[in-house]
Amino acid sequence: MALLKFQKIIPRISVRFYCAGALDAPYSKNDIVAPRIRNRNPMNLEKMLIGKKPRGFDLENKSRNYWNKLELEISNNHTTAVVTHWTGRVVAKASTQEWPIRQFLYNLTDQAALKVVGQVISQRCLETGVSEVYLGVTEEDKGTEKMVKFIDVIEKSGLSLTEAEFYQPSNPHIANFRTIQQKKVHPWTVLEPEN
Repeated sequence: MALLKFQKIIPRISVRFYCAGALDAPYSKNDIVAPRIRNRNPMNLEKMLIGKKPRGFDLENKSRNYWNKLELEISNNHTTAVVTHWTGRVVAKASTQEWPIRQFLYNLTDQAALKVVGQVISQRCLETGVSEVYLGVTEEDKGTEKMVKFIDVIEKSGLSLTEAEFYQPSNPHIANFRTIQQKKVHPWTVLEPEN
């Protein structure tokens, strides 16, 4: 009876929490089973390398083969580093527009600004649980003096700029999933010539 009153207060909860035995009440709180279980850590599969990496589309200009992407933007006035999840959610952001970063800098776009922004973005990523990111910069830009300094600061702070590939279970019976498998011929089988 008390359960029906409880259901009137919260209508989404179903009436069947436990199996009714000799008594209508459960023995302890551990006997009550939640009807729905929600994964509270959506990045759990990515951390265990079980979750699939999104590949994007073949005709796209930029590659989307990452879980977390680090982007650096240097404008005329500010330096901004943003780490975004593949779903579009911003994981961490550091910019010279923020007063705690800005108050110690003379110039907001020089190498000292890149060093500070790199340290702050890597610290924020590690605090949120992201230890590997994909650096979304072209090869030409990686060779510039500022970018070399930024990459060096990021790697020294403990943030990895390469993401591991997702786990693919090996099937000993199938060598390549994309090709049609031929029947294996045993050594003791006599092959007859085809006419």
